Amino acid sequence: MKPFVALLALVLCAQAEAWLGSADVKFKGYSTLHDFTGTVSAPLKVSVSGEKGAHTVSATSDVEVKRMNTKDDARDKNMWAMFNATKFQFIKASVANADERTLKKGTMPVALTIAGNRGNVNAAVTNISESASSVSFDLSFPISLAAYKLAPPKVLGGLISVKDNVDVTAHVTLKKQ
Repeated sequence: MKPFVALLALVLCAQAEAWLGSADVKFKGYSTLHDFTGTVSAPLKVSVSGEKGAHTVSATSDVEVKRMNTKDDARDKNMWAMFNATKFQFIKASVANADERTLKKGTMPVALTIAGNRGNVNAAVTNISESASSVSFDLSFPISLAAYKLAPPKVLGGLISVKDNVDVTAHVTLKKQ
């Protein structure tokens, strides 16, 4: 059995089951001076419903902006300001009623709300690992800051600026409740 089909069998075989988990997120940004990376972890709630052959998966996660860390205090403060973290404390990620046919293709539609702006990405699903009571996998996708109406941080009068695209990989771990 292919690993992704096995993942679906494990996660989707249950009727209206709740799963809990976490997402350990790594992001990579690009600037006119040098590239940088950062991390953040977030809780994740997952619900599986429907009948065999017609399962749907829904998931939500709130990523706390001020927990996003690039290991550079000045860069972090600029990043939090870009996200307007005092007003928008969380980046919201959700998957709503993703059906088996979509998931079996190795992609997962993810809705993101960043600084009050909503958008959608198709995340690639890779590195699947499973056991009787848990599943883990990676979701990878690029984000355009402009698509979420974010002005990338600039320093030294704009001489150094963050570029528009940020690459995101979330390592998701789920456990059956």
